[in-house]
Amino acid sequence: MREKHPTEHGEGRGRLSPQREALLQARIKDLSLRLAGTPLERHIAQLHSELEAKGISFKPQCYLSDEWGCPSGVPVIGLPFYLADPALLSIEADLGGGAESEAEILMYLRHEAGHAFNYAYRLYETDEWLRVFGDYSRPYRDDYKPQPFSRRYVLHISGWYAQKHPDEDFAETFAVWLTPGSDWRKRYQGWGALRKLQYVEDIVARLGRAPPVVELAEPDLTTEEMEGTVLDHYRQRELDEKVDLELRNAFDQSLEEIFEGPGEAPVRAETLVQAERQRLLSVVSQYSGVSRGVVRALLDHLAERTAAMGLTLHPDDSREAGLRLASLVTVLTMNYLYTDRFFEE
Repeated sequence: MREKHPTEHGEGRGRLSPQREALLQARIKDLSLRLAGTPLERHIAQLHSELEAKGISFKPQCYLSDEWGCPSGVPVIGLPFYLADPALLSIEADLGGGAESEAEILMYLRHEAGHAFNYAYRLYETDEWLRVFGDYSRPYRDDYKPQPFSRRYVLHISGWYAQKHPDEDFAETFAVWLTPGSDWRKRYQGWGALRKLQYVEDIVARLGRAPPVVELAEPDLTTEEMEGTVLDHYRQRELDEKVDLELRNAFDQSLEEIFEGPGEAPVRAETLVQAERQRLLSVVSQYSGVSRGVVRALLDHLAERTAAMGLTLHPDDSREAGLRLASLVTVLTMNYLYTDRFFEE
């Protein structure tokens, strides 16, 4: 879900400050990271305050881990370790493609609180939950096929995330319901998702002040257990997100229609592709629901082919070329969404 990778900075490693180099080589377990005294402590306190204001006595325990998450069936919340230290946050911004803003941190906390509430009261085992959200035991797939702009689901985390799995559907619905000022009754009037929001409202009225059924609070993976270095973390994330595409020269003609030929204009066309890469990755992934790994691989392929073909660009044509490039990437991505491929052989 990120734009940049450690290997992209490999040649620049020698230019890193000694402090950053040392931090990259440090084992995460040796960094003694804590929630106490960090801005995260304030964000968690706000989450707890929002839960209380909505009539929920249950306050999920939070801990630092390798990523956002809530272990299946366990009502606790894991937060990415890099959010607990400004220097690590800077590394995430560079190697991870951008660190979460305060607003995003609260979005994710509300989402994970939905999972925790679901697990704390084992709602997913009830017939009522099954009727509203679906089968919790359904396989959990990362390559889910969302239906963009479906009104059966709330809109919260980008990429139509509520459509990924019934458990995510509940967590996203809970997050929208919990968000102060969301005015969900008006916002979702006439939507199929309104029934799900009303379920959250009703179940909290029944169970919000009751003690949780599940008292277990055992974290999945804590920073104290993370043997790898900070750099190892980003290298593994790169491997996990890497997608190999066999596209060869499939889109060369389209690129030739967008840009000028070799030597015909003063600017190398790949500079525009690279300049637009992060924006296109974010926007196309958000609105298509196709994984960032797939969109990233497509954009990297287009940049490589543009460079290999020696295509060029007139500066005055940059805006038009950018629009046409965005259209090409969007069409190809939507084709992939519905056919599992970018083109027919």
